[in-house]
Amino acid sequence: MTSEVVVFQSTPIITFGYIMQVFFSLLVVIAIIYLVSKYVLPRLKASSASGKIIKITDRIYLEPQVAAYILQVGQSAWLIAVSNKQITRIDKIDPENLVL
Repeated sequence: MTSEVVVFQSTPIITFGYIMQVFFSLLVVIAIIYLVSKYVLPRLKASSASGKIIKITDRIYLEPQVAAYILQVGQSAWLIAVSNKQITRIDKIDPENLVL
């Protein structure tokens, strides 16, 4: 091998075609991430949290680790507060006050 061949092989060759290939690959990966987050993840989340008897009608986060829920069981509904240390029943809600 001559010194010209060694020098030629050690320098990287970056061409317009290479840059376009990297750009196109990045667009494909971003599109796949977008499609998975938009269509696949919501279906997985909804199917794992569905209940036949107890339903979460509404939820609101009050603090980073505290949330308020409205749970509905049949015709009864309760407002509860949930933190990482305890669950507290705040009040019973009349069925006619629930707007679904």
